[in-house]
Amino acid sequence: MKSFINRKGFWVIIVAVVIALAAALSVALGHSGSDVANSLSNTLMKPVKTVMSSFVDSLEKYYNYMYRYDAIAAENEELKSRVAKLEEEYREYTEMSEENVRLRALLDLSERNSDYKFDTATIIAWTSSNYASSFTINKGTGAGLELGQGVITENGYLVGQITQIDYASATVTTILDTTSNVGALVNETSEVAIINGDFDCFQEGKVRLSYLQNDTSVIAGDTIITSGKGGVFPQGLVIGYVESVVSDPSGLDVYAVVAPAADITDLTHVFIITEFNITQ
Repeated sequence: MKSFINRKGFWVIIVAVVIALAAALSVALGHSGSDVANSLSNTLMKPVKTVMSSFVDSLEKYYNYMYRYDAIAAENEELKSRVAKLEEEYREYTEMSEENVRLRALLDLSERNSDYKFDTATIIAWTSSNYASSFTINKGTGAGLELGQGVITENGYLVGQITQIDYASATVTTILDTTSNVGALVNETSEVAIINGDFDCFQEGKVRLSYLQNDTSVIAGDTIITSGKGGVFPQGLVIGYVESVVSDPSGLDVYAVVAPAADITDLTHVFIITEFNITQ
């Protein structure tokens, strides 16, 4: 920019000198009253006028460019600010909508199970490996939570239970974890079994339904629910759905592969069952 102005300044001086000389010559010749003088003056001034006109046009174009550039840059910044604000408002709206959906589903669950009492919590950290699945929530004993309480989604799908707790947070071990064991029932047949984490199933995000009868009538699509025995979980929480039934070559072990009803790897909020009627 500086070199451009310097070059333009140099030519301005040159043009000014030429104009001054031409003007002086014109005046000098003009005093003679000669037509030849006027003609010579016009001839000398013509290229000067052409140069000046071109120079002025260049300055006008440059000024217009710089003015438009600044205006466009300012408009662009304003548009960026408006887009950022709209994106923030959209995120807030989405979060509020999702929260409303969760609360409506939880209300429906509460109406269907009037003996349940809940508390809600947010997941703040995940701990996982090739055989373990747990997460930390933002509430603990300070909020009235206790060790062993069941954790579900707003739809009543079983997620796991609290296995560690302090004043301000708690660790929830999910049903995918290889140490997890939950008393279960096949909803369609009332057959009793155990849902447990299994290393092979874990790799696919599934769990194992163990201790089935050798002549079990369990089939793909059956719903697996909590049995309610032992007082850890209320009866009837949906654990998942049977994908396949497997029998080992000896025929002594029959089990089913179950896909959890809860999308455990995509959770952000969970609900803790703080009270329920224990099934005898």
